Amino acid sequence: MKRISLVVIALLFVLAPTSPASAQATLSLTGGVNLSTLAADAPSAREVWHSESLARMSIGLAATIPASKHVGVQLGVAYAQKGGRLSGLDNRQLVTVDMALDYFEFTLLAVPTLPLSSWERSSVRFFVGPSLASRVSCEFDASGWLGAEHVAAAGSCDAGQDEIEAAMDLGIALGGGIVVGVTDRADLSVDLLYTLGLIPVGGGDRYSSGPRHRVLTLRAGMALPIG
Repeated sequence: MKRISLVVIALLFVLAPTSPASAQATLSLTGGVNLSTLAADAPSAREVWHSESLARMSIGLAATIPASKHVGVQLGVAYAQKGGRLSGLDNRQLVTVDMALDYFEFTLLAVPTLPLSSWERSSVRFFVGPSLASRVSCEFDASGWLGAEHVAAAGSCDAGQDEIEAAMDLGIALGGGIVVGVTDRADLSVDLLYTLGLIPVGGGDRYSSGPRHRVLTLRAGMALPIG
């Protein structure tokens, strides 16, 4: 009888209603800033390259579905602007190249959540999972010095010797954030994510390993319950 009582208590605990922020599916509109870098290695000692980040935009939708009391799954799609700045010496010539690559990015993230006892309907959450992006545009803006002459060029990355061949970008995203209930049905979230690019986005003949994205995303969102 004692064992049966313990089982009943455990079932009641598992099935007990929880707050909407942690146990109900939600749909979020998100927007924020990508600090994007293209990390690349120079192919020879004659070329020394320095990578700098560019501030670009990200806007999207994310559906978070509870899998258990404190763990959910987030399916996201975003228009994510990436790229970066590469500057340095190319055959003893000073060159700076800004790359602007825009993607439709899809994410599948596990979302462990910890409620905050100090604030009602608030929680801290964490993210980890893969991202897959399909490129929709690519532009470059290059400038440099040829001796005493300053030269500049701009246009599509898909023309010329430095063609960006990879149309897809695969990465691993991880991060964390906070969710706060602002009304009976709406939650406000602020998240910080870091996406580590796993495959070169192009330039394999120019860089020994090809440039890969490193993206730090600061985003805010408003979530409403669905279902």
